[in-house]
Parts: sequence; structure tokens; C-alpha cells
Amino acid sequence: MMRAFLGFQIPPHIGAQLLLHSHKLPVARKQPPENFHLTLVFLGEQPLDVLEELDLALQDVRAPAPTLQLAGLGLFGGAKPHNLHAGVAPNPALARLQKRLETMARGFGIGIPRRKFTPHVTLAYLRPADFDPVELHDALARGMGFASGPFTPDTLSLFRVHHGKHGNRYEVVADYPLSNL
Repeated sequence: MMRAFLGFQIPPHIGAQLLLHSHKLPVARKQPPENFHLTLVFLGEQPLDVLEELDLALQDVRAPAPTLQLAGLGLFGGAKPHNLHAGVAPNPALARLQKRLETMARGFGIGIPRRKFTPHVTLAYLRPADFDPVELHDALARGMGFASGPFTPDTLSLFRVHHGKHGNRYEVVADYPLSNL
């Protein structure tokens, strides 16, 4: 079994912008820059043979490489936030690619929860003891104008999740070039 997801690696120059911005945030459990990524489809725990079949199918995927821009900061979790992230500006090409990959994964029997795709890059995972709510909301208000420069990921990646005592680590196990169709 392997816990995995499909997504984009964040280019180093965009990661540097995120890191610089995340240092201004009053939270304890910030993500290291090597963990910055954009998840397109979370696959969960899957048998290796299923992931091998998906890998073969992904080698034949041809899709235009979307040009993306990170925009604004946000929280997931409502009144009990658990995720602080940079959002992604609306992008129809990204939404089409995500839907296509989700459909492909379901075709291999992978149970993907049916929920709205909200593209983002996680900057920190939150626990109530990690932050002062007033300070966090003030920092978010100051960061709402955050925007990265545009970037075009030309490779889709299959990531493996390694759980650790000090948080997760993500390993790229396969890359799939996108084409500019």
C-alpha cells in the first residue's frame, strides 16, 4: 500500500516567494519549501498494483500545461481552521485537467471523494495551540494581496506521502510531461 496523490511541484522561484511570505505568518507548523506542491487528485492509500496501472495510463496523458498564478491566502476548517494556504487564481485549463485526472483515477477503482476542487498550496497545518486567532486573521488580512508571478508546470507528478514524527514528507515517484497543445 502507498499513500499517494497527483499534483504539481512548485518551481523554486515561486517556493521562495511562498517561504518569504510564510515567515510573516504567526503559526508554528509551517511547511518546509520542499513540501510545497499543488494537489490535483488525492489518491489516498492504494495497492501498488493499482498505482502501477494508473502510472501506465498517465504516461499517455497529453494535456496543455496550464499557466498558474498563486493569489491570496486562506484557511480551511471554518471556525476551527486546520490549513493555511495560498490560493490559486481561477484557471479553466487547470480545472479541466483536474477533472480528467479524477475521472481517470476513478476508472481504476480509486475512491475519490466528490467535493469541489479548491486548488491551493499549503503553507502550514494548524492546531489551536499553534496560533492566536486574532493575530492569524490580522496576518491573513495583510496577506490577501499576495500574488506570485505566473508559472507553467510542464510536468504532472505522482507523489508518495511519508508520515513522520515531525510532519509529512512528499516524494516524487513518477513524472508525466504535459504538452503545450
